[in-house]
Amino acid sequence: MLQTVNTQGHAGWNSSIVNPILGRTETWKRSIPGRGEADLQTPSAGDVALLYPEAVVASSDAFAWQHIRLIHLRHSLNEMVIPPSDSHCIVLNLSAPMHLSARLDKHNFEGGMRAGDVSILPAGTTWSCQFESSHVRNTLLLFLRPLFVRSAVEEIDFSRELSLTPQIGFQCRHIRHIAMSLLGELNEANVMGRLYADSLAIGLAMQLVRRYSSLKDVQIGHGGMAPHRLRKAIGLIDNHLAGEEEGRVALRAVAKDVGMSYFHFSRAFKQSMGMSPTNYIAERRIDRAKKLIQETDLPISEVALRSGFSSQSHFTTSFRRLAGVTPRSFRKQM
Repeated sequence: MLQTVNTQGHAGWNSSIVNPILGRTETWKRSIPGRGEADLQTPSAGDVALLYPEAVVASSDAFAWQHIRLIHLRHSLNEMVIPPSDSHCIVLNLSAPMHLSARLDKHNFEGGMRAGDVSILPAGTTWSCQFESSHVRNTLLLFLRPLFVRSAVEEIDFSRELSLTPQIGFQCRHIRHIAMSLLGELNEANVMGRLYADSLAIGLAMQLVRRYSSLKDVQIGHGGMAPHRLRKAIGLIDNHLAGEEEGRVALRAVAKDVGMSYFHFSRAFKQSMGMSPTNYIAERRIDRAKKLIQETDLPISEVALRSGFSSQSHFTTSFRRLAGVTPRSFRKQM
């Protein structure tokens, strides 16, 4: 059951946290070997593994799953604090009861999770979990990109906005079955395992849409973009990405073509799509890169150029952040 409470001042909402692995307080805007400081300004699902490496039992990173990411955690920590992610997160508790707190858009949520309970944490949610018993903690985290989830409802009604609300500590047999099936697939390092995982991701996205989302009318007065402008903007962006411009999109020109200032266009686009125009373009670029890797023998450097990236290193960083693996690892799994 969803519970909403006032937890202003909760320790989990600070911009700095105590990293139990490193034993010191850190902010999210820090440097990590092999990754620039800017890479962590918008934390991705991978930061869970970076913050708590000793807790990670297994992950799907090496399996080239396209639409979903799974991280299996087992540890004895008393608390874990997770930064906002650009992906939706589904938590499945496999062990002793825990307490989960979340914050999204100035709203606070919290509740208990027994063994077998599920929680849904939309993209952009800061959350933490506390454990009181001495038992080993055993948890599955599933990550889905908002654009992928949204694609599950495009044929239903593209003019409506998909919105997820944090929901903590409930039973869902379908989600639990999908999560455990995906965990089983980590032992199947083959193409069929990857395809099966991607098909399960579609099923999970549909569960979120059908049972745990609210579809809100997009209204300019509430900060969203009118449906006809949104469709036109997406069409213009996609045409640029598919054209001769190698993925480079002049967003100011797109804003002008839909009759909006760049500032209001960016804000309304994010309200309607759940991501900024630049993040939408990044996801489309990576989708294009995946297709080129799957269907051609082009060098990675050429794939990067055709996908609209200025350098191979930038391409590799972006690909790893959104796909969970490097382009070369993704190709090896084909």
